[in-house]
Amino acid sequence: MGCGNTLLGDDGFGPAVIEALKKSYPLPEDVHAEDVGTSIGEVLFDIAMSEKRPTHIILVDTIMREGREHGEVFEVAVDDLSERDLEGYSLHHSPSSNLLKDIHDLCGVRVNIIAAQMPYSPERLTMNLSEKMRKAVSVAAQMVYDLVIS
Repeated sequence: MGCGNTLLGDDGFGPAVIEALKKSYPLPEDVHAEDVGTSIGEVLFDIAMSEKRPTHIILVDTIMREGREHGEVFEVAVDDLSERDLEGYSLHHSPSSNLLKDIHDLCGVRVNIIAAQMPYSPERLTMNLSEKMRKAVSVAAQMVYDLVIS
């Protein structure tokens, strides 16, 4: 699931990764790649409440972490989310981080988070990714694909 607002420049990273996956990678039939925009909270709630759940969720989003470079792509394990992350890593201003942890811990769904470093919160409307984020899209798409086929 690609998370982000495509109207806010680099925040559109997650949806751009989903687009790259659909365009350039042969995804298995049982894998669904979806741009969820800023609706991740609702999607995770539906998953948590459903009797039928996916066995694996991969979220792709931006994050702001100290010590990381703009456009750096890295994995954030759900088990590594600290209390600060659970409060601050909002997945677009919803209780999604806690829900994601519950889906992992209580529902037994494998969860991976692929993140790209944002240096700042976007303040103006633009549909263009920065050069660093455009490069990050291909790195993240490959990481997601490697997780899918492993």
